[in-house]
Amino acid sequence: MAEAAEKAALEYGLAWVRPTLGNYVSHDLVEGLGRLPCEPAPMTEKEAQELGELEADYDRVAAVLEDEDSDEDEVAKAEKELVVIDRAMRALNDRPPVLADELKVEAGAFLVLSRNGEPTLVPQFYTETEVITDDEGVVEAIEESGAAKTKGSSLSQRLLDELAMQRRDILAIHLANDPVLALDFMVFTLADADGHDWRAKKASTLVGSVASGPVTGFEATDAPASAALAEFAGSLDESWRSGESDVERFARFRALSDETRSAWLGHVVSRTLVASLACEGERSVPLHEALGSLLDIETAHWWRPTAANYFDRVAKARTLEALDAAGGPELVSRYAASKKAELASAAERIFSGNFIGEADVKERAQAWVPSIMRFTDADVPADLEEDASVDDVAEQLVSDEVTDEIAEQAA
Repeated sequence: MAEAAEKAALEYGLAWVRPTLGNYVSHDLVEGLGRLPCEPAPMTEKEAQELGELEADYDRVAAVLEDEDSDEDEVAKAEKELVVIDRAMRALNDRPPVLADELKVEAGAFLVLSRNGEPTLVPQFYTETEVITDDEGVVEAIEESGAAKTKGSSLSQRLLDELAMQRRDILAIHLANDPVLALDFMVFTLADADGHDWRAKKASTLVGSVASGPVTGFEATDAPASAALAEFAGSLDESWRSGESDVERFARFRALSDETRSAWLGHVVSRTLVASLACEGERSVPLHEALGSLLDIETAHWWRPTAANYFDRVAKARTLEALDAAGGPELVSRYAASKKAELASAAERIFSGNFIGEADVKERAQAWVPSIMRFTDADVPADLEEDASVDDVAEQLVSDEVTDEIAEQAA
């Protein structure tokens, strides 16, 4: 297994491959490792054409099964053909993940024993360094030594995922309270699914199931949007559930008032929304931006940045940029020399409005949210747009400390 692991590392150009005698990669093996994102291998033009032909064959054969006039021999033959076609379609769609070349120098994987006893490389890649993602969705890593390979304003993948889930809740509570829009969204999504490109990002899980977030077990219990969603769900009339059969339950549900059924409509649609952020890359869902615009969402009313959910988990430079947007160079210079923990605590107070300051600064602070949490350009006043960096004066004060903070974050 050790020899096979060395050969696999050379073959795939990986930094390391670790062998295990198990037939799967256990949690203990990956503990402390960062999981690297991979995209499925692109489909060639020939494969895409083949898939299209298989889909046409599938529809043709399925029509035989749906035709009540088909005889038993035709049905039996069609069933066998469908199995073969389905297997061929799965083989084309089941594409192995491909890791970007620039990530291979630090990437590793695990070699397991397959059920027939052969060494098999698991197509999931890891790194021993912390994985972070910038605003454009570009994934890089921070070395264990603390030397950053990306700009100080980058956010961790975990934080991006948590923010995406909280932003999803904000959109969900608004959609839940607008059943007319929810109905339009549901009908459109179901109708659009007929010609949906399987490679495109979906805006919801609309088949009735509840969308799970990218972070297992995470709940923003102190967030107003999440609390409002729980309250909304608790207010629903569930008397129809007492029916003993689905026919009886359906009859009882139809007997509810229009307003009550509308509340259920908003609920079942809103809970299908996937987690998204206003950025390019994996978390981008443009249809969510369109919904947010129609609903006139003001994110600041439903989510405030705190030390726990934001400031304590971003580079110091990013917090100073936020202070610059709210109070300008004067506010930045007041806190530029602060340690990261002190700065995060002060920023939480400032952006909650709990500080002594001028009225216009308080107003801007209470309206500020990170750009990735907004739904439209009008979500935040124009004078609160984030700059690419803090002002020159603030930059002079914190340039050395920002580097220290990035190293501290990596540690």
